[in-house]
This record gives sequence, structure tokens and C-alpha cells, in this order.
Amino acid sequence: MCDRHAADLGRLWYQLQTAVRRAPSYQPNLIYLDMVEDDDDPRDPVVSSMQRDDAVDRLRCLNRCLRFKHEAFALAVNILDRFLSIMKVRVKFLGCLAITSYFIAINVLEEGQELPSPVHLIRISQCRCTEADLFRMEGIVCQKLYHDFGAVTPLTLLQLYHGICVTTGIMDAILEKRNLTPAEHLEQIIAKLEACLCRAPFTKFTAPVLAMSLLMCELDVFDTRDSDPGLCSTLNTLKVASQINEQHLVECQKKLEEFLLQYSSPVSRRPTSRFTWVLSSRTARQLRPSMQWAMDLPTILEDGTDGYGSSGSSEEDISSEEDSPRSDTDVVCSDDDDVFQTEIKSTPCFRCHIQKSRQKFCPIQQQCCNTCGQLPQQAGA
Repeated sequence: MCDRHAADLGRLWYQLQTAVRRAPSYQPNLIYLDMVEDDDDPRDPVVSSMQRDDAVDRLRCLNRCLRFKHEAFALAVNILDRFLSIMKVRVKFLGCLAITSYFIAINVLEEGQELPSPVHLIRISQCRCTEADLFRMEGIVCQKLYHDFGAVTPLTLLQLYHGICVTTGIMDAILEKRNLTPAEHLEQIIAKLEACLCRAPFTKFTAPVLAMSLLMCELDVFDTRDSDPGLCSTLNTLKVASQINEQHLVECQKKLEEFLLQYSSPVSRRPTSRFTWVLSSRTARQLRPSMQWAMDLPTILEDGTDGYGSSGSSEEDISSEEDSPRSDTDVVCSDDDDVFQTEIKSTPCFRCHIQKSRQKFCPIQQQCCNTCGQLPQQAGA
């Protein structure tokens, strides 16, 4: 078991050294987003940091909706930020660029999975572009980034830092105190990291600095410095191996503490955006259950003939029908064509309170409301 842990630890340290060496090549620079230039057209503005945050927030919501890996979201944000670092993008193209970055990320990382089609992504993200626009934007992004999508993200380093701490056993006491497994603890930290990626000010910090700062804030390292020297020793070793500037680390920790305090507050502005579905009247009619149940049957005319031209029942049958009490649902059936239609007495729906005297036939033999599409029993529940 010790040999296995030693092998795992050695593999993690090798991956960390490789990631730290490659990380500077994928570091975005978004300091120019909020700089207003003289040639900017107010009617067609350039993307600002706030608009970038909104686009990333929507990507985070989309990734949770589609239940893809956390790495897909982190890579999509990295692709988007790297493109914004080298290109001036108009606001009207930001939605297409964001969904294109996500489309590239899931195709790179989710191989072998059932991926959504471009049309499905465009429809669910509401980015207001076409499939041709997405493929055209994909070609531009691939050209400007030289098809290099194996980025080292803050999530990559956070997973390596957390794995090394778990393998060495220095986090056992903390996990036992919080009654969490290593996977659950890592999931909580990743959720906070994704929230940080939705804020442009954190992009100024390198991936090792942001990942280490978040891990130290999560472990409360300042409170355990005296009581757990092993934890501090391991974190210091990780900082040296990652070539982290101590001044940048302290600055990032201050920003993180302020943001996480706001993140955990009851009135937090954490990224919780939701899609607003706008349905046309045609789509709403297609989604109504009553429209799916309805059958187009001919109307029985007053002269005793149905819509197919066949004569109705005899006078004796009609007289016997008039003498017999009518139930809530009376069925009139023709002998020739076996065509039947149900006349349902009006019952108002508890939800819309609209009374309909004539309803179409319902296969489940219950009345439904033509306005809200629900059964009166279900609508009043």
C-alpha cells in the first residue's frame, strides 16, 4: 500500500511540474476590456468585463444543465478569455463566441460521450446565432489560437494540489472534522472556483496563484499554522514548486476572502443565472397536453346526420334518450362508421376559471381545459 501511495504521489508531482511549466502559455490578459478607445462606436460597443462575466455565467449554467465535466467549463472559459485577450470583439458577437468556445471544449474533453448537436446548443443557450455562424466562429477561434486547446487551467492545478494533500494524508483530520470524503471536499472547492472564474478581476492572477489561494482559504491554513506544521510544510513545498509569488498570493487571498464572504451570504450575488424560455404561440400549443389528446371528429348536426353524411338514430331512440337522465358524459355512437363523439358538460378549471361549454374529445375520458391544458383535478391541486 505504501508503494502504491508513493507511486501515486510521484505521478502527481510529475504532472504538477509539467502543468506549472505550461501554465504561462495559456494565461489570458483582460486588462484592456474596460479601456474605452476613441474609435469605439457607442452604437456597436466592444465587450466589457461585465458583459464577459455575464457570458461566462451563462456558460456555467449551461454546463450544469448539460451535466458535462467541470473541466469542460474551465477550458471553455480559458478559450474565451484567450481570444478576448488578442481580439477586439463586439458585443453582438459575444454570444456566438461564448457558445463556440464551449462547443470546442466539449468536443476536446468529452470524446466518446453523446454530445449535443450545434443546433441544440444554439437553441438552449439562446445565443441568437445560426449553425453556420457557429462553424465560422469556430474556424476563426482555431486560427487565432493555433488549434492549441490543451490548456492548463486553475482547475487543473487545484485538482493536483488537492490530490497531493490527500495522498500525503495531511488533510485526514480536516476531512474527518467536516465529515466529508475527499471527492466531496474537492467538489465544494470546485464550485467556488467556478464562481471565481465568472469574475474578470480573478483573471489577472495566474492559475497556480488562484488555485493555491483558494485551497489555502478553504483549509483555513492561517488558523492551523501553529497546530498542524505538516500541512503548512506541504503547502510551502507546493508554493515553491509552483513558483508562486508571495505578494501575488496575499493579494489574491484578500480578494478571495471578500468574494467568498459575499458568496456564502444569504443575499449573495453568486452566479445563479437561469435561462428565460420565450415560447411562441405555436410552440405553446404543441406543448399543451390537451392539444395532444384532442381528436378531430365530425360534429353531429341537429338534423340527425353526422359529419360523414350518415343518418342518426331513430325517433324511438331519440325519445328514449330524452326520457333517460343525462349523465355528466353522454356518448352518441353511429352504427355504420363506429364514429363516436363525447359531449362534456362545462366545468370551470380551477386555474384559469374559464368555462367552456363544448370541449373536444379527451381519450382518457376526463375533461381538460383548453386554456391551460390541464385537467381540472390537476389544475386545482
